[in-house]
Formats: sequence, C-alpha cells, structure tokens
Amino acid sequence: MTAENLKEILLNVKPGDYNKIMEYQITQEDIKDFYNLYSEFVSLENDYQQKILGRKEIAKDLVKRLELLKQMNELILRGIITKIGHYENASRNIKDSSMDEEQYEKVFRILRQLASDESIQYEIKTIKYPTYDSSEKHGYRTVDEYTGEVTILAEKEALAKFSNEKNSYLMRKKIEEIYRYGSSVVLFGNDEYVTEELNLPNKQTLGFHHPIVFYLQDDELANAVMSFMSFIKENGVDINKIETNDLIETIKPKHQNNNKQKIKKK
Repeated sequence: MTAENLKEILLNVKPGDYNKIMEYQITQEDIKDFYNLYSEFVSLENDYQQKILGRKEIAKDLVKRLELLKQMNELILRGIITKIGHYENASRNIKDSSMDEEQYEKVFRILRQLASDESIQYEIKTIKYPTYDSSEKHGYRTVDEYTGEVTILAEKEALAKFSNEKNSYLMRKKIEEIYRYGSSVVLFGNDEYVTEELNLPNKQTLGFHHPIVFYLQDDELANAVMSFMSFIKENGVDINKIETNDLIETIKPKHQNNNKQKIKKK
C-alpha cells in the first residue's frame, strides 16, 4: 500500500491525526503538489475575476483551496526551519555543535573499533543504578529518585570489574579506579555527578546537555578519540546517515598515521 502524501493526509484528516501530521516528513512530491494546487488556484481566481454571475460559489471553492495551501505552506515552512537548524548545527565548530543520542551511540562504536586491536580490546557497557536529584523550588528543597544510566567505553578487562552498582557514589569511584588503572574512559549518561564532575584530568567534552565526556590517558583509545575529533572538526558532527564502517574506513588512515607519529617521537 502506497503511503499517503501530505495533500492526501490533509484532505482526509481525522480526529487523532495530529501526531501523524506533525511527524510527517516533507518530500519533493509534496512541493510539486503545492505548485500544482497553487497553479489551479490561480486559474480559478482568473476565472472568478472574469465572472459576473456565480462568483459566490467560486469564492467558496477558492477559500477551500487557499485553506489547503495554507496548511501545506505551514508544514513545509516548519520542515524548512527544522532543516535550517539541522544544517546550521552541522556547519558549526565542535564546541558549538550538539549531537543526539543516535549519534552518541555511533561515536562509541567507532571509537571502540578504532582503538581495539590484537593486543588490547575495548568494550562498551551501559549500567543503570538508583540515584537522586536534589533541587530547590519556591524556597523548599526536594529530593527525587530516578534511574541513573551511564554508558562507559574503556578497556574490556577494566570494565569487567563492574557489577550492579548501588548508587552514584560507587559508580563514580569505580570509574575513577578504571582511569587510575591506566585506561582512558569515555562516558555518556544522565547523571552529571558520574560523567562531567569526576575528579580526573585530561577532560574533553562533545555536545551540550549530557555530552560525551572523555578522560584521556596515553593509550589507543585516546589516539582514536583524537583522530575522530580531528575528523568531525573538519567535516562536522552530522554522522547519522553515514554507515559506521564507512566512517571507520575514512578515519582509520589518520588514526594509523597518528600512531606512527607517536611511535617515532618515542
């Protein structure tokens, strides 16, 4: 069954279709439909201007056509504004760019594959644990419990030390232990106390709210991070529609060259 286009959705709108309309992605065919509908309106309007009789019925038809064009125009404009925001973000410098969760997950996979080799393996692990949010509202301090969730990329052997951590404090201590063990740590999660506020050096971030946080050592993961950051500095953070393997194959020569330069310096 062929999916409905925007014109068909608006002509056949039913109660409860709001989300369907608002989530619709504008296509090139919708723009062609808008052009054709507007051309039909102009033709009918010219006919109206030449009429003496029957103008009232033609005016009613014109209103219906204009209402449909107005609805289509509003949705097309909304889609254009969304795309402007998307491509403005893609063209910004790293420190001013934001990434979504899908991009974050891809970054973790890219870094793991770039950093791992026969001598050392890196792993990704997501851990959930109970934690609390303390905030002050109207002079009263409230404490709300929620589920903390942190994704960690580090040496596989070091990550094996994690089990079911009971709270933020124990999570924080365990992550700091991994770093002191000698492994770079890459973090993403909803608990700033465990991601952005660790008492560790060599910190970098990527993104705004709940960013990816890097605590880097002198190891393969740090080399992978630097190679990846160099890539997005040149090409932007918009990596959603690019296959992970294609990104890895593109970044890998730079990563290998960085490793060679590092060996020479030693």
